[in-house]
Amino acid sequence: MRTIKRPDSLVTRVANTIRHEIDSGRQPPQSRLPTEFELAERLNVSRSVIREAVSQLKADGVLVSRRGAGSFV
Repeated sequence: MRTIKRPDSLVTRVANTIRHEIDSGRQPPQSRLPTEFELAERLNVSRSVIREAVSQLKADGVLVSRRGAGSFV
């Protein structure tokens, strides 16, 4: 039986893009992530996609959230 490889979801692609920015040093440790709106505009996706991608990165331990301050690397 052949398996069909499905393309990555939009959320996965956005999470990988943010992770690449962190790995490349564009978002250094302890830096604040841009707002949902800024990321959505820059990556040309909806804010809900950004929310899901950030949530995925938080679950992976890449980002932490500080109430009222935003998300940090």
